[in-house]
Amino acid sequence: MRKVMIICHGDCDGITAAAIALAANPGARIWLTNPVRLDNDLRRITEKFDEIIIVDIALNERDYRQAFQEMKRLTKLGTKITYIDHHPLPENVERKTIPATKVLHQKKGCSAELTYLHFEKKLTWKHKILAAIGAIGDYEMDSLFAQEVMRDYDERSLAFQAAIIVQAGGEIPTAEDNEIKKSVIERLALGMMPSELNNLVGRALRGSSVERMVREYVHENAEHLENIGYILDIPTGGGFVGKGALFAAAATDKPAGVCGNSLGEKISMSLRRRLSKVDLNAAVRRTAKEVGGSGGGHPSAAGATIKRVKWKEFLKRLDYEIEKQL
Repeated sequence: MRKVMIICHGDCDGITAAAIALAANPGARIWLTNPVRLDNDLRRITEKFDEIIIVDIALNERDYRQAFQEMKRLTKLGTKITYIDHHPLPENVERKTIPATKVLHQKKGCSAELTYLHFEKKLTWKHKILAAIGAIGDYEMDSLFAQEVMRDYDERSLAFQAAIIVQAGGEIPTAEDNEIKKSVIERLALGMMPSELNNLVGRALRGSSVERMVREYVHENAEHLENIGYILDIPTGGGFVGKGALFAAAATDKPAGVCGNSLGEKISMSLRRRLSKVDLNAAVRRTAKEVGGSGGGHPSAAGATIKRVKWKEFLKRLDYEIEKQL
């Protein structure tokens, strides 16, 4: 039996992409990570795998070189590396320069879609639905593939399934995050839908209640600069920072929003936009790098990690970057 590891992100797109990859590679080991931790997590792999499949993990502007070094080390061990992603690449990085055995990268569509299309011959129509759920959860519904699946299997039903994963994700405690999400990935790979996972549905319902309170809290406490609304440490234990960013923009009537979460001496944050002319990926990559942090994502949604003492400086520089775009 082939020895395979699947490394994935823990959001809706990452979970569905990993489930699709697992369905095509039964028995694979699941490892959840994020762009900031990718290089360190690859470094921890010392045994030889037949294949490592990396799905929905953006290349971090600051640390991608270290991740590349680890990919090269693993391929020298005889491990095939398949890298599947849809995030914009860092400056000076092209698809052909990524040192994986196989690279499937395009900005159109989501990682779940790309993963499904790569393994399509090993999958069923149920996994096509799962790919569309990932697309909805990641706001990537404009591809021809996603449009066709949503047409054939009812967009409203698929949106309901995606919402369960998204809402539940905000309610899962950090300490339990990996084990719960691994269990979800394993059952989705078997063909189950999110609505059939009772523990996930229960968390989604509780998450929706938390989201309502987050909206109220952000509307009462958000601050703003000229072009961004922002808030730090919403009382959710680290959940719903993406929605907190969107609500901060809406509450202050600004083009973009930022929601930060303190983690010791660092702040991890999510950013969301309200105007399509704002490119958050470009703005946050540049701004985070200027203050010694790292960041990136999509034009419409991004994330960053910086030192806590740089919070105010980061916000001012980000505000200026967005002003230039507008």
